[in-house]
Amino acid sequence: MGEIIPMQDKNQEYKNPIIVFLWNAERDWPVEFVSDNIQQFGYNADDFISGDKTYAQIIHPHDIDEVRENIRRICKEGIKEYTHRYRILTADDQERWVLEKTLVERDNEDEPCHFQGFVMDITGQMDSEEMSVDMISTKSPVVAFVWKVQKGWPVEYVSDEIEKYGYTTEEFLSGNLNYGEIIHKDDLKRVEDELSRRCREGYNDFYQEYRIYTKEGQIRKVAERTLIIRDENGNPSKYQGIIEDL
Repeated sequence: MGEIIPMQDKNQEYKNPIIVFLWNAERDWPVEFVSDNIQQFGYNADDFISGDKTYAQIIHPHDIDEVRENIRRICKEGIKEYTHRYRILTADDQERWVLEKTLVERDNEDEPCHFQGFVMDITGQMDSEEMSVDMISTKSPVVAFVWKVQKGWPVEYVSDEIEKYGYTTEEFLSGNLNYGEIIHKDDLKRVEDELSRRCREGYNDFYQEYRIYTKEGQIRKVAERTLIIRDENGNPSKYQGIIEDL
C-alpha cells in the first residue's frame, strides 16, 4: 500500500495564490463563489458572496471599460474561454496587475450564464512601465479542468498546462482518457468518497491532496481545488477546478 496523503481540514486556510471564481454573467459580475485566498488583496470572500461588493468594483477605473468591451465581444462571438490582463485595486487601494483565465458557461439557449475562472497576481512580472502587457506569460502553474459529474470524471475542458504531466488536451477531451484513470490507485477511493460526501452534504467546494500518474508513469503529489457547480435543483451538474503540484 502506498503512502496516504491526509485530507486537508475544511477550515484550513487555502494557501494557493491563485484565486478561484464563479461569476454570474450579469453587469458588474456578481460573485457566486470566490476562494478564501481573496484575502491576499485585503477582501473577505463574504464581501463578494453576500452581494455587498461586485467584481467590477475592484477593477481599476482606467481598465474597466476595456474589460467590459472584451467580455461583450467574447460573449457575442461565442468564444468558450479567454485570458486577459488588467489591474485591480486592493482593499487599501494598492494597484495590482492580474491575469484572468476564464471559461464561459452557457445556458440551454446558448446565452452566457456564468464565468468560471481563476485570477492570479502578475504584478511582479510588470517590472517596467514600458513593458507591453502582451509580453506577460500566460502560462499558469496550475492546470484548469471542467469535469463531468460521471463515474471516472470525464473531462469537458482541460487547459494546455496538462502537458507538464505528459498528456495532451486531446487525450482527455476525446473521451479516451478519464481523469480518474490518472489518480493513484491507492488514493482513488478516498478521493471518490470525499467528493461524494461533500456533494451529498451540500458543500460548494472541494479541496484534497492526492497523487497522480504522469504519462511516463511517474508519481506526482497534487492538490485539487474544485467548485461543485449545482443546477436549479441543487444537484451537482459539473465540477470546475484546478490542480497544482505539491
